[in-house]
Amino acid sequence: MTSFKKFSLSLMLSLMWTLVAANTPFRQCADTSFPQPLTVQIDDCDTLPCDLWKGTEAKIDIQFVGTRNTMFKLSAEVHLTSLGVTIPYDLDSARGNVCNNLLHGAYCPLDAGEDVTYELLLPVASNQPEVPTRLEVRLLDTENENRVVSCFLADTRVKKPSS
Repeated sequence: MTSFKKFSLSLMLSLMWTLVAANTPFRQCADTSFPQPLTVQIDDCDTLPCDLWKGTEAKIDIQFVGTRNTMFKLSAEVHLTSLGVTIPYDLDSARGNVCNNLLHGAYCPLDAGEDVTYELLLPVASNQPEVPTRLEVRLLDTENENRVVSCFLADTRVKKPSS
């Protein structure tokens, strides 16, 4: 094997390991008919629960697959469940617009089977209670009766940053 092939192989293996090791574990949504994302990355979290820091933005990358051709409008919907109570988390329109927050040069319209990554920056309020919280994120096809394109659950806990 040439040194270039060895170098290429080792680079590819290390990149694959980084991608596999870095993902955040997640669970399927209660409605099992909803498609799951391919991967989820919440900040640098690789074990649940993920820490969400008060007064910051949690960076959540969601890799998912388009479910139909010519998807022009997708939006994100977030719900938080703490102490048995589920509340919708109001995202401003800029953050919740999936098409405007796609990574790696991707853009809408999306087609069926197209693999893209959405970056959600989720503000964590400084007055958010420090309790275990289940995070549910749904990506919706707003031009197709808000059909769910991708959905996942992840356990989180809100914490105060150390001084």
